[in-house]
Amino acid sequence: MPEAILIVDDEPPMQARLRRILATLGYADSILCCAPDIAHAKALADKTQYVMALVDLGLPDGSGIELISWLRTRDEALPILVISAWSTEEMILGALRAGASGYLLKERDDLEIAMSLKSVLKGGAPIDPFIARPRDRPLAPNH
Repeated sequence: MPEAILIVDDEPPMQARLRRILATLGYADSILCCAPDIAHAKALADKTQYVMALVDLGLPDGSGIELISWLRTRDEALPILVISAWSTEEMILGALRAGASGYLLKERDDLEIAMSLKSVLKGGAPIDPFIARPRDRPLAPNH
């Protein structure tokens, strides 16, 4: 089975953006498998061994959390990075509990996403700064 990177997002512009970012990291377009929903992602997984999965949470046929859990049962070591617009505590914690390796918001720029992709491939667990920072205190102390 060929090794590939799975991109699961129902928005073609986001799929194209992730393809461009991965190309800057040296990944050939031929190893990038895009799926617009959970059903297609599962069908692709039966034919392909993935080195990483990039998963959106809001998919037309369910939550990406379900897919993360399913992927995790197939490969405990698979790096799975959520790239989503969802920033609610329920969604973030649900994805991490299901087995996501990291969590980024789609609003991040391409360089930040590229750095997070490199990190997750090296065994890191990138968490979006907006999520990681407690919201009840300011970014910097007031002097």
